[in-house]
Amino acid sequence: MKIMVTGAAGLYGVHLVDQLVGRKDVSKVIGVDDFSRNFFEKDPFIKSPEFSKKFELIKKKFYDLTVEEFDKLKLSSVIHLAAFISIPESMERQDDYFQNNEYGTFRLMQTLVKTKDWPMMIYASSPEVYGNPIYTPMDTNHPMLPRSVYAVTKLAAEKHCRAMFEWYKYPVVIIRNFNTYGENQDIWGNAGVVSNFIVKALKNEPIIIHDSGEQTRDFQYVKDAVSAYTLVAVEGNGMAGDVFNIGTRKQTSIKNLAEMIKKLSGSTSDIHFEKGRSADLMSLEADYSQINKKTGWEPKFDMEEGLKRTIAWYKKFF
Repeated sequence: MKIMVTGAAGLYGVHLVDQLVGRKDVSKVIGVDDFSRNFFEKDPFIKSPEFSKKFELIKKKFYDLTVEEFDKLKLSSVIHLAAFISIPESMERQDDYFQNNEYGTFRLMQTLVKTKDWPMMIYASSPEVYGNPIYTPMDTNHPMLPRSVYAVTKLAAEKHCRAMFEWYKYPVVIIRNFNTYGENQDIWGNAGVVSNFIVKALKNEPIIIHDSGEQTRDFQYVKDAVSAYTLVAVEGNGMAGDVFNIGTRKQTSIKNLAEMIKKLSGSTSDIHFEKGRSADLMSLEADYSQINKKTGWEPKFDMEEGLKRTIAWYKKFF
């Protein structure tokens, strides 16, 4: 089978490409990335022996792909990871986030429904679409109360994909990724709290926590997260229309995360507390039982091991 990955040079993309090219049942992986959000000077891809044989890169914006390109490739699935992902930035660049995350996904879906082969669309969404939890762990039936422009664009993009399934029966699967960290995340610390804290810790600069630090997140290591996408892409028959959460079903406070990163990195950073941000969620915890029932997926890495691997990678830069 042939699989396309948009956002192939990002955190998820690099690890997903590595997993896919290593599978015997995957003959070709086509990565799409315009590198506009790539913070690395070097080539980010993991160069296994299989990579050079099976991987092809298309350097362009995902929403500029044409029907003719898709028909020529004869894909079995498209894993759509590409997105702008910073919640604070989304409030400052609202039009950019709309154009890329929502309208871009709308354009991609409009192209896919015109193709001959109808490759399965696997859309990477976010638990931010839920807003503050009414209950935890959060299942996919949890009410949708997005609190940022980023969250709104992800939910709207979900709806565009879902509409193509409801109206045309185009095969779509939506996966909501709870907080993910790992190697190849933004080295400047702008893509999430884990990357931010690691960069500060390695530079022995103050680690800034907004609010009390008692707010919690469900942190998952990237290699666990991308294995869910691999399973859905390879075993996707009968999953069209499904919505899944992926996470660990464990909550870690932001304060404990900072202390853990400080300890594992051997940092002398102080931990400072600042005023909270109004749109920040108080807690997140994934109920991943649905994808577990369909595919057997569950996380394998504990947080300490995942953070050790991630910190070791960041040490190459700081």
